[in-house]
Amino acid sequence: MYLDGIETFLDLIESRSFHLTAERLGITQSTVSSRVKTLEATVGSRLFVRGRAGASPTAAGRRFEEHARSIKASWGLARQELGALDRHEGSLRIASTVSLSGNLLPDWMDRILRDLPRVALHVEADYSPQMINDILFGNLDIGVMYAPRFLPEIQFELLMKQRFILVSTKARELRDVDLSTYIRAGYTPSLEKSHSELLPDLSRPRLSVGLDLLAISHLKRNGGSAFVPEHAIDRLKAESAADIVSEAPVIEQPVYFAIHIKRRSSVIVRKAVKALKELVATGLYGNG
Repeated sequence: MYLDGIETFLDLIESRSFHLTAERLGITQSTVSSRVKTLEATVGSRLFVRGRAGASPTAAGRRFEEHARSIKASWGLARQELGALDRHEGSLRIASTVSLSGNLLPDWMDRILRDLPRVALHVEADYSPQMINDILFGNLDIGVMYAPRFLPEIQFELLMKQRFILVSTKARELRDVDLSTYIRAGYTPSLEKSHSELLPDLSRPRLSVGLDLLAISHLKRNGGSAFVPEHAIDRLKAESAADIVSEAPVIEQPVYFAIHIKRRSSVIVRKAVKALKELVATGLYGNG
C-alpha cells in the first residue's frame, strides 16, 4: 500500500500547490512530484494538471479522492485494531442512527461489553449513507439505520419499526394543532412520505427539521407541536409540559441493521447481532 503517495495526494487536493504541499509535509517539491507520478502510474490515470493557478485535480483525481480517504482511514483502523488485539481477542465496530443514540445504542453497548468481555469495542452515532460507506470499505461491522441502500455486498435486515407520536405543548386534539407553531418531521424520506399522506394539512409549516433531537429541543425552548420518538415522550412531558395529541396518527419508521456479507460468519458479529435482536424483542424501542 503506497501510503506516502496517498498522504501526498490528499494534501495536494487541499493545497492545489506542489510547493505548499512540500512545505507542509516537510519534503522537497521534487519528492512531491515523484510521489504523484508513482501514484498515477499505480492507478493508471493522470490525477493532476499543472497550470498557472497551481495543481488542479483531473476528473480521475476528483474521483480517486474518495478512495484515497478510505484507504487512509482503513489503514488507521487496521493499526488501531491490531494494537487492540495485543490486549483483546477481537474487535468490533458498531454504529446506529443518531436518533437511537440515546436509548438503543447505549443498551446495546452494555450488552456487548457484558457478553463479549474480551472484545475491543468502538461505537459511533452516524447517518445512513456514511454507515453504508463504512460497511462497504470495512470501517464498520454493524450499522443500525433508517435508510438502506440495497447492494450485493451488504446484508440488510428489518430490525423493528420505530413509532413517532405527535405531541404538543398547546394542542390536546389534532384539530387544535396550530400550523404556525408546528414543526414538521423531516427525519427520513419514508417518514416524510407518510406524514404527507396522513396529514396533508400540516405539510407546509414554516419550520421543518431533519433530526428529532432538534424538534425536541425546539419544543422545550419555544413550545409547539411535533412528531417525536415514542421513547422520548415521558421525559418531554416532564420537561416541557408536552402531551400526546389525541386522534393523531402514529407514524412508523422502519429500522434496519446492516453487515457486510463477508462478516456474516464472524462469531463476534453474530453474538452482537443476537444481543441487538434480544434488546429489540423487549419492545422498549419499537415494534420488533
